[in-house]
Amino acid sequence: MTSQHVLKSALLAATAVCALSVPSLAAESIPPYVAKAVADPARPFFDTARDADRKPAELVAFSGIKSGDTIAEISPGTGYYTRILAPLVGEKGHVYTIVPYVGQNPQFVREQREALIKAGKPVPQTPRDRALEIQDTPQYKNVTVFWENLGQYGGQFSVPVQLDAIWTTNNYHDLHNAIFKLNMAAVDKAAFAALKPGGIFFIADHATAKGAGFTQTETLHRADVEAVKAEVISAGFTLDGESQALANTADDHSKKVVDLHDKTDQFILRFKKPSNASVATQRPPAHAMDGFFGNTSHSGIGTDSQRWVFYHADGTYQEFGNSGTRVQEGTWYWDAAGHNCMLHQFPADERGFIVCHATSTFKKAGETYTQDNGGGEQRPYTIEAGYHYPPGTDWMDPTKTVHVK
Repeated sequence: MTSQHVLKSALLAATAVCALSVPSLAAESIPPYVAKAVADPARPFFDTARDADRKPAELVAFSGIKSGDTIAEISPGTGYYTRILAPLVGEKGHVYTIVPYVGQNPQFVREQREALIKAGKPVPQTPRDRALEIQDTPQYKNVTVFWENLGQYGGQFSVPVQLDAIWTTNNYHDLHNAIFKLNMAAVDKAAFAALKPGGIFFIADHATAKGAGFTQTETLHRADVEAVKAEVISAGFTLDGESQALANTADDHSKKVVDLHDKTDQFILRFKKPSNASVATQRPPAHAMDGFFGNTSHSGIGTDSQRWVFYHADGTYQEFGNSGTRVQEGTWYWDAAGHNCMLHQFPADERGFIVCHATSTFKKAGETYTQDNGGGEQRPYTIEAGYHYPPGTDWMDPTKTVHVK
């Protein structure tokens, strides 16, 4: 069967689902906790000035996200919805705001920034910069920024816990752009695995002409609602609801989104992971890393690119390299696919950067293992008893820059 036939079959399946009685937002009342989050006085004027067109209260109410939920937000943009979702889920909830990685690793970003400064040119603020500004604001302390390569392992969605909901507005189409090189069907499957049974995948986006699929994601920045339905449903989700809150018949789908700003015709979809679905998490048991604690994970032995990694039981890590490479510090966790992920917090220009490994578990000092770094490269590691620092590292004083326990 050709890929065109597969897509056609998927579209027909999605259309059949849509023919069922699907609930719509209509004139639903706005729950008080949603109204309170939208009315949060901490929201800046440049956000609230857009509320009349964007109707955030209607969208959030339709999503079903509530206080105490743990959610992921894909592509936060300027943080318009981050500043609503964070107070909405509250202190007992959490927002993992995911800035998709586009192949520009921290070293590349750092070099580009330094080159602009040296040339006397302004340094543009990146999506990660904007997201970190929100994370660093006291009232949004329940926000964690993930600068993540969703293309690792073919399709990745790595978060520390099973989620209640995943949210994305006006950016699902962008994930189909060539710059990301993503297999979105695989990314959606990874998102499915990261959700609890009954969890919600909420998508709102700019509509394109019927039948256009994902052919106009880079030109007009739009997507075909039926193509989105087919793609997400193929990952195991069911279509749980649609809303016409942002439908606009005056938009003929021929203009670029930027030309219409917030007045495009938009579709709003609520997908659900079936309540009877398996938890589908491959996170190892708590003791899986015991053999790493107090010891050194050492790779590249005898080469010019050695690495020394210290994992700690409190969820932190430090990593060193020879040849003058810098110290890295942060936290580690397991994702639903069983990958061991490292969230960089130091140095500052690597904050939020996520690297996930297919790390072997149940090892102890003296044992070796291999680790896939996401691109298919298998590197051998040895666990050495105790903490060992790179030789000849007089460029760094470990007692001042790291906190090895």
